[in-house]
Amino acid sequence: MMKVFLVDDEIAIRENLRNSFAWEENGFQLVGEAPDGEMALPMIRDLNPDILLTDIRMPFMDGMALAGKIRRTMPWVGIIILSGYDDFSYARQAIALGVREYLLKPVTAGELKDALTRIAEALHEERRERESLINLQKRLTEGNSFLKEKLLQALFAGENDRYEDEALFAQMRSLGVNLSAACYAVIDISFDLKDEKRMAGRAALSQLAEASGGSVLVCGAKHGALALTLGDNEKDTEERAYSFARSASLLPALRDAGELLLTVGETVRDAADIRRSMQSARMIRHAAGKSGSGERRILGVGETADSSRSLPETELSPLYERLQYASARDVEPILMEYASSLDPALALGYLRVGAVLTANRIVQQAGGVPRDVLDPVLVEAALHAEGESGYGAPVALLLSAVAFRDRAGRGYDASPVSRARIFLSRNFSDPNLMLQDAADHVGLSQSHFSTLFAQETGLTFTQFLTALRIGKARELLVATDKRSSEIAFEVGYNDAHYFSYLFKKTTGMTPSEYRRAQKNPTGTE
Repeated sequence: MMKVFLVDDEIAIRENLRNSFAWEENGFQLVGEAPDGEMALPMIRDLNPDILLTDIRMPFMDGMALAGKIRRTMPWVGIIILSGYDDFSYARQAIALGVREYLLKPVTAGELKDALTRIAEALHEERRERESLINLQKRLTEGNSFLKEKLLQALFAGENDRYEDEALFAQMRSLGVNLSAACYAVIDISFDLKDEKRMAGRAALSQLAEASGGSVLVCGAKHGALALTLGDNEKDTEERAYSFARSASLLPALRDAGELLLTVGETVRDAADIRRSMQSARMIRHAAGKSGSGERRILGVGETADSSRSLPETELSPLYERLQYASARDVEPILMEYASSLDPALALGYLRVGAVLTANRIVQQAGGVPRDVLDPVLVEAALHAEGESGYGAPVALLLSAVAFRDRAGRGYDASPVSRARIFLSRNFSDPNLMLQDAADHVGLSQSHFSTLFAQETGLTFTQFLTALRIGKARELLVATDKRSSEIAFEVGYNDAHYFSYLFKKTTGMTPSEYRRAQKNPTGTE
C-alpha cells in the first residue's frame, strides 16, 4: 500500500481530502499532513512516504520549495502539485522539479484517484526497473566483488606502509573503486547470524553501500561487517556515516540478528589513519558490550551505551524539561517565569500540582523513590500553598528534589541529547523551529543528531517537539481562559485548525473537550 503525505495551508481542503477520499479502498494510506512546507519537511523525513501531495501557495515554505528539497534528498518520492492557479509558469517549474502530476483545485475524488494510480504505477515500474538493473549489475560485477572485498579487508587488517596502501588504492581504482577522499570514518557492524543468514546480511549491507554511489564500501568481518565511509569534510563524512548506519539498522536481512550494534569510529583526514578510525569503532563496540536486550544500537565516539530512556510521547512536561537539569539557583527563576505564562488567579493552583509532579519525576530519574526522599511536610505545604508567599513552598520542594539529584550524581548532563532537550524546552514555541536548529545547537550533523536523539529519548525529533507543545497547551487550557487559537499560537502553531487536529490525535479530545474534562473531572454539572 502506497503511503501519502498531504501538505496544504487550508484546513478545509485537508479535511476534505482526508475524509472524502477512500484512501485504503483505493490502495493508499494517508500517513500524515501539515499546513506548510517547513513543518512538513521533518515529518516527511520521519514518515518516508511514497507520494507527496502538496499545495503551491503556503506560508513559510511554499510547495515548489518543498518539492525541490524532497527531490534533492528523497528522489524516490513521487510528487503531486495542487494549485488554485492555472498558471503555466507554475507547471513549467513543476516539470523542472520532476513533479509527476499537476492538479488544479478543486480536485474531485476521481481526479485524485487517477493521479495517485498513475503515479503509483510509475513508481512500481521504476522499482521493478531498478531491481532489474541491480540484478544485471550484480551479474556483471560478480567476478570483481570478491576481489574488491578482499582488498578492502586487507586495508583494514594489515599494518601496511604507505607504499603498500598506494598499491592497494591503485588496484581498487582498476576495479572502478576510487578510495581517495578528504575524510574517512569506519563503521563497525556487529551482528549474530549463522551461515546463509550471515551471508544474506552481508549481501544486504553491500547492496546498501552500492546505493551510496561510492561513498560507502562494505566488507565482511569475523563479528559481522566493516564499512568505510568517504566524505568531503568532517561534517559531511559524519552525516554519511550515521545515515548509512541508520539505514543498515533497518535492513530486513538483519531482522533475525538479535542484538545489532553499529559503532562509528572517529573521522580521520588521512588514508593512512583509516585503521585508527576502525580501532576506535572497535573500542566503542567492546566498551558497549552486549546488552542482552536484543536491541539495535548506533553509537559513536564519546557516546555511552546507556541509551533508550524512553519517554511517553503524551506525557512530556515543558516545566520538567526546564527543571530536570537546572541548578538550585535557577529553580525559582524558572518557576516564576513559568508562572508568568499563566493567569495570575490560576497560576498558583496549577503550579502547586505541577511542582509536586515535577519533583517526583526528578527524584525518580535520579534513582530514588519520591515518598522516601521528599519530606511529606514539604509536599503538603506545596500542595496547599496560598497567598502572595505561596510560591515559596513549591520552590522549597523542587530544591529538595534537585539536591537529591545532585547527591545521586545525576545533575547537569552535557551530552548532546541533554543539551538539545534543554534547548527545545526553551524554544519549542518558535513556529520556525526545525531539526536542523537543534542539530546545529549541539554541533552534530542532522543524521547523527536524529539517530542519537531517537535512541536516547525513544521519540523522533518531531514527536518530541509535538509532545512538548501539546504538553504546554494542556497546561494553558487548564490554567488560563485563553481561546484555543491563542494557545495554538503560544505553543508554536500558526494554524489553529492544525493544532486542534494534533491535539485530538495526541490526547483523544479536542482542546475544548479537554478543558471541560479537566475543570469538571467527575462529569457532573
